[in-house]
Order: sequence, then structure tokens, then C-alpha cells
Amino acid sequence: MADILLLVTSENTSSERRISPHWTLAHLKSRLEPITGIPSSSQRLSLYIAHSETPILLTPPDGRTDNDYSVGEFGDSLVPFARVQVDDSRPFSAQENYTDVTRVAKFELSQEEYAKRDDTVLAWKKRNQLGRFAETASERDNLLNKAQVETRTIHVGKRCRVVEPSERRGIVKFVGRVPELPRAGTEENDAVWVGVDFDEPVGKNDGTVQGVKYFEARKNHGSFFRPEKVEVGDFPEIDDLSDEDDEEV
Repeated sequence: MADILLLVTSENTSSERRISPHWTLAHLKSRLEPITGIPSSSQRLSLYIAHSETPILLTPPDGRTDNDYSVGEFGDSLVPFARVQVDDSRPFSAQENYTDVTRVAKFELSQEEYAKRDDTVLAWKKRNQLGRFAETASERDNLLNKAQVETRTIHVGKRCRVVEPSERRGIVKFVGRVPELPRAGTEENDAVWVGVDFDEPVGKNDGTVQGVKYFEARKNHGSFFRPEKVEVGDFPEIDDLSDEDDEEV
């Protein structure tokens, strides 16, 4: 007789298995033990045929045992795609509970130990500067502004000009952070600003922002700019009034 494809089910498992009619019941149960987790001696097998709600108990007749009674001796009841239900005959308290995860020892790792490992998602994010380790746009801009201050040699006391929307000249009076003037559209307050004391009253303030004095200037002679707006050099005073720069503060 050829092997028969059966559906094997238990409380926690379900799978298709090929079973040889030549196997003894004892051998069948030994094959089902690693599948269901139920010991051979505690297995109770029931065979369900399609459209039949009444199971056929797979037990040897009187005078026979699991060791000398073959599966094929159940005859016509053993048909392809029938279902073999494997139940556990042990008391409930003695049965293994494979769904209770509270009984499983958990692997735990402290935050400090996790942070030291180099094979974790955290380490991968650090290496690739992702998530909270990513360099923000404001940080990149601030680094760029600081670099511009250095490369453009913007220093306090130097003559300078601002050319947008038209040329205005003055003296650099301040270079640094102005927390009262966050970058437009952001909440960052550590950007670099350049304070200019204009030759003419074409500024926005007197070097004071929200009550904090950053440099001395006459009324409407002071303004703060981003470094890219300021050019230092040999720019003597001119008598040329111009419109206010929309980007100055």
C-alpha cells in the first residue's frame, strides 16, 4: 500500500504528513511526538473523515497492542486527506503549555550593555547617522555659517557692506549667537549672526534685541544679518540711502 497524506492536528499544531499503512500505531505515535509535543504514551488518536462528525478512535482491538497493530489494518477508514486529531490524555496540570510566554525565560540586556554592542540597530543608526543621530538641517546650516565667518574673515571692527537689495556700508560690531533671533521658520537659536553698525540710519535697531544689548549703535543704524549677506573689505563711507533689506532683523 502507498503512503497516505493525512492532516495531523493537535491543540497547538496543524500540518500535513505522509503516513505509511505499514507503520505500527507505536511507530506512528513516535513520529507524532516531536510534531505535537505530546508523549507517545499519552497520545489519544482520533480519525475524522470528510463530512463526518463522528471520529474513529485509532486504538488496537482487544488482545492487540500499539506495537503489533499496523495503521493499514484500519482499512477503508484510512483515506487520503482525512484528519488525525492528537489529544493529550494527561491531566491538564501535567500538560505542557506552549502558549504561556510568562513561563519562558527571557533574554534581557541593559541599556548600557545594548549601547556598547556593534551589531545592533542602534549601532547601525549611529554609523549611518540616521534617526536621532542624523545631522539636522539647522546643524548643517550653523556649521556652514561658522565656516563662512572664517573664510570671509568677518571680524569685529572691519569695514563691510551689505548689497541686498542695495549697497549699504558700515562696521562689523558683533559676530556670534543671538538666542533672541532664531532662524526664520525654525526653533533653533544657536545660529551665527553678524551685527553691523551702518554709516547711515538704514538699520533696524541700535544693536539691541528684545532688551539685550549686543553692540553699540545709534538708533536705526544697527542690524543683524546672516554671514552670507555680509562682505568685509575696503569699503569707505558713502552717502547713499537705500531701502531696507527684507531679510535683515
